[in-house]
Parts: sequence; structure tokens; C-alpha cells
Amino acid sequence: MLRLKKSCSAEAPLSQLKMYSFMGGGLFCAIVGNILLVVSTATDYWMQYRLSGNYAHQGLWRYCMSNKCYMQTDSIAYWNATRAFMILSGMSCFAGIIAGIMSFAHFSSFERFNRSFAAGIMFFVSTFFVLLGMAIYTGVTVNFLGRRFGDWRFSWSYILGWVAMLMTFFAGIFYICAYRMCECRRGNGPR
Repeated sequence: MLRLKKSCSAEAPLSQLKMYSFMGGGLFCAIVGNILLVVSTATDYWMQYRLSGNYAHQGLWRYCMSNKCYMQTDSIAYWNATRAFMILSGMSCFAGIIAGIMSFAHFSSFERFNRSFAAGIMFFVSTFFVLLGMAIYTGVTVNFLGRRFGDWRFSWSYILGWVAMLMTFFAGIFYICAYRMCECRRGNGPR
């Protein structure tokens, strides 16, 4: 049976409204962050450079030169690590979204399990994974590929990865704030 949480609703309706506002803001940030993670990971514009007089661009899965794209068949460790961390980030963000949606409802079989807290932790895990993936890609690109290609720059897929990291971080902040509001009221209320 699905019903609104009553453990956090007895004391102050305004406080409950704030808690649900935090959860709604966190859910919005998480959904946008997850979309940006998928787009960033799947697209081919992490880096643009000039090669033999033509502009080329590459992503985590393909590289394109002269309007033709080719799969990246090389098993280079930093690409594999970046791919893995970006996929793990997307999966943990999706798990956080599910927990975040479930935190709006109260199921009697999960009395001791706080889904707002779980969602916040999953969003912080997602933030950590995307931070690792972006840091690895940035470090190798600047130190190795940046020297190999004279005229190069990071492109929009790469920038979307950093924006996704910020969105998942703020989603985690919002859900942890919602959890703290609920815990404070629960501790101050009648027993």
C-alpha cells in the first residue's frame, strides 16, 4: 500500500513542504545529471584537434576525421578507465533516482531504511565516479595528447561531463538536506 510518509509529517507541515522541496530539487538535478552523463559518455566530442590540415574530434568510443568516424579499437587503459567510471556513474545515478522517487512514498516493509539518505549517498557515489573518470581523461589528455597535437581543445561532450558531475553533487546535497530535516523532526517529536 502506497501512502505519504507520516513519520515526518506530524509536527510541521511547512517543514514537510521544505523537505519535499529539497527532494524535488534533488530529483530534478539527478535526472538532468543522468541525462548529461549519458549524452557525454555516448557522444564523440570530448576533444577536437587539427590533424593533417583537417579538424578531427574524438570521444570515448569513436574518433572522426574528414567526416568519417571509426571505432576506437585500441585498448588504452585511460580510455577504458574513463569509460568504466562514466558508466558506473550513470548506473549509480540511476539507482539514486529510483531511491529518490521511492523516498516520496512510504512502504511499511522498509521502516528502518531511509531512502532519502540512500539516494543522497548514491548521488555522491555517482559524483565520485564521474570525478575519477573526468580527472583521468583530463590528466592523460593534457600531459600526453596535448603535446602530440599542437592545435587542440576540449569540446562540448567533455564539458557536459563536468556539468553532470555538478548536477549529481547538488542532487546529493538536496537529498541529504531532506534527510536531515526529517531526522531533526523525528528526534524532536513526541515518542
